[in-house]
Amino acid sequence: MDPRQRRTRDRLHAAVLRLAAERPVAELSVTEVAAAAGVHRSTLYEHAASPADLLQQALLVELDELRDQLLERSDQDVARAVTEITEGVLRHVERHAAVYRRGLGAGSGEASLHPMLSGHFRESSRRLRELARVEVRVPVPGVDDDVVADIAGRFLADGTVGAIEGWLERPELGVEDFMRMYVRLVPDWWPRDLAVEAR
Repeated sequence: MDPRQRRTRDRLHAAVLRLAAERPVAELSVTEVAAAAGVHRSTLYEHAASPADLLQQALLVELDELRDQLLERSDQDVARAVTEITEGVLRHVERHAAVYRRGLGAGSGEASLHPMLSGHFRESSRRLRELARVEVRVPVPGVDDDVVADIAGRFLADGTVGAIEGWLERPELGVEDFMRMYVRLVPDWWPRDLAVEAR
């Protein structure tokens, strides 16, 4: 992507994030988002199929950059990496709390952010498992280990998103509170940073 396209994309992302914090993304029109970004509606279509698609892209750019920065650091153990990535995602969700409350809520419909966030956690888990050679050790007679690992990863990712949704419904709980619960909830086969419990 050339610098001009990146600047346009960044303006579109900023506009859709701002508007989606005010009302559901399903109510936003292409014309409205494009006008808020100072571009023609055809320009928006060069970057995304809809405002909902653009919103997911904007959120994923932040999430992917965060994950990539943390995974590039090879000076930490995998349990610490899991903690830092999870905390980073929570800080991101906290910054965009109004967007995620709408996007993870029961009425989010086709604009739901659950699949996007779950997919992000699945990819993070896969990369962490590769990086640290973590094996999912959950023997299930008659089921291939790779199939169990895939389903276990999905279980963990979707469960994490469900926990985040519950956390968003309780604004009195901070990131540290969530993390203390989270390390107790994750299965034994997933790396856990026991230092988090002591906070």
